[in-house]
Amino acid sequence: MLYLNEADLLTIGADWSSLANTVTQALASMSAGDYVQPLKPYLRFKNPANRIIAMPAYIGGSFDTAGIKWIASFPANPSFGIPRAHSVVVLNDAATGQPMALINTPLLSIMRTAAVSAVMLRRWLELPSQHHDRPFNVGLIGCGPIGQWHARMLTVILGSRLGKLTAYDLSPDRAQQAASIAGSVGAVAASWEEAYCGSDIMVTCTVSGSRYIDVPPPSGSLLLHVSLRDYQPSVLASIDTIVVDDWDEICRENTDIEQLHLTTGLEKNRTIALSEAVFGDKLLSMPRKGALLFSPMGMAIFDIAVAAYTVELARDKGIGLVLK
Repeated sequence: MLYLNEADLLTIGADWSSLANTVTQALASMSAGDYVQPLKPYLRFKNPANRIIAMPAYIGGSFDTAGIKWIASFPANPSFGIPRAHSVVVLNDAATGQPMALINTPLLSIMRTAAVSAVMLRRWLELPSQHHDRPFNVGLIGCGPIGQWHARMLTVILGSRLGKLTAYDLSPDRAQQAASIAGSVGAVAASWEEAYCGSDIMVTCTVSGSRYIDVPPPSGSLLLHVSLRDYQPSVLASIDTIVVDDWDEICRENTDIEQLHLTTGLEKNRTIALSEAVFGDKLLSMPRKGALLFSPMGMAIFDIAVAAYTVELARDKGIGLVLK
């Protein structure tokens, strides 16, 4: 079994084009029905704010790999000087079930999350409405590890098309760290409204327990809604185009999508699956100046695909520890 930790993943680095391509390949297997992904259970005990999620899956195609991500989220951890999230991924040989790799770091999950956002971002940039020379301004609310890795991804995927990246966090230091990733076009906002208003691409990566965004999104904007619980239902009710990774996953656990379902009657047939958005033409009919909301709950097949990709790179580079 190959063992990888956070230092190993940092040594391998993040090739955002390859990571986005890996997620896209997993989507292709999903579209072909070549996958198995049970609804993930949430384990809660003692403090209901804490949870550990089991995410098992099999992904076929060129991956042909099974595995599970076991990820804990304990919001109070930072006050004790330890990360909020802890995660391990185990990969199993699909033919024998033999465990063949163990990745012990939440960084893999963070990179997967940013890679999924990159897939949606690349597809949005392909739309005719985005074929212009004007740069794209980005607003980033929530600048913890997930927010900072999104900043890294955005600077690479947008490249010269990045106009300004404005970061906001309750911690000015975290906001400054995220803004500095964008170099001279990075800026720190004094409020979430400053980061939000006027942004072409809005990324929310918070751990907010309340829905604070009460302002409609800018016309024609892309909302990469990573943290899932930021918008008041009235703000999202007018959005015509909503893309989700998996309806059954996203419409629960008090997400903004579930709140739209409960308060406005939003149903699955009024949303677009990520696979349909990437491989189909459904986005071509969206209003030219309409906002697009992407709410990904997180799919285990993406974790297994990115883990398999990472393990292959590690083996090729001789990175990691072989356990016997």
